[in-house]
Amino acid sequence: MIRWLSIFAVLGVSACVPTQGTGYPNYPAYRPAPGQGQYVRPEYLNPTPTPMIPAVDACRSQLYRGLVGRHEGAIYIAGLPGRKRILKPAFLEDFDGGYIEGIDPEPPFLEVRDYLTDQVLYAPSIQTVSDRIQLGPVDESRLTIELDREGYVQEVVCR
Repeated sequence: MIRWLSIFAVLGVSACVPTQGTGYPNYPAYRPAPGQGQYVRPEYLNPTPTPMIPAVDACRSQLYRGLVGRHEGAIYIAGLPGRKRILKPAFLEDFDGGYIEGIDPEPPFLEVRDYLTDQVLYAPSIQTVSDRIQLGPVDESRLTIELDREGYVQEVVCR
């Protein structure tokens, strides 16, 4: 009995030993096509450079693009750094009220509110009604926020 057990053990172990280099004789050797079996990195995983704020943006208006579409009452304007100017369409007191939206051109008058650097009061330092032509010189370090008639931010630029 022990003799038969040892013979079966030797045959069983020798059956598990692979042959050297021949493999299975009925199947051809596997040769992958060029590029097959290689990992291909997806395009969206490739590194991309971090976008930078352009150097010409002196007042950092790109940082405040998220304000577009928000109401002026939801923005703490005095908390924004640097000089600021708020432009909002305005009407003069002698306006006859015959304005029809969508048909008549927008009134050329603007309510202009200027805030100084590090101004802690919420009230503007200067508030005037002016014409678009007489807004004064362009200052690239001043953040200008343009509002629509209802007070929603339409544009944030340096000028």
